Amino acid sequence: MGIATTIDGGRLAVHLTGLDHLFALKGSLHVPLDRITSVEVLERRHVPPTPGTWLRAPGTHVPGLVRYGSYGREPHREFWAMYRQRNVLVISIDGWAYSRLVLAVEDAPLRAATIRNAAEVHHPLAG
Repeated sequence: MGIATTIDGGRLAVHLTGLDHLFALKGSLHVPLDRITSVEVLERRHVPPTPGTWLRAPGTHVPGLVRYGSYGREPHREFWAMYRQRNVLVISIDGWAYSRLVLAVEDAPLRAATIRNAAEVHHPLAG
């Protein structure tokens, strides 16, 4: 399983491979850096779904084990890719297809700092 993140031409590219791709039913996302409003690392148990995002389409959800895919409807649509990791990367986005990405990535603090720094170049983040 793996989630790769790269910064490419003013966009954050999120690539899902292996089982992550299969569970999420999505291979990649490309988020404009100027739409990112915050990037943080949180414990999984402190990241509740946003109210109104119970609708999953498409994706995989086994309570307490996996949560992958698209949840909710605009303007509160979220993308989750998480398999029982302790810490997750939470990226809040304004004016894009998803309002939040919740990703279980290796070395989340380093990736958060990299994404935050790249987004700061395009516009100051709120938090």
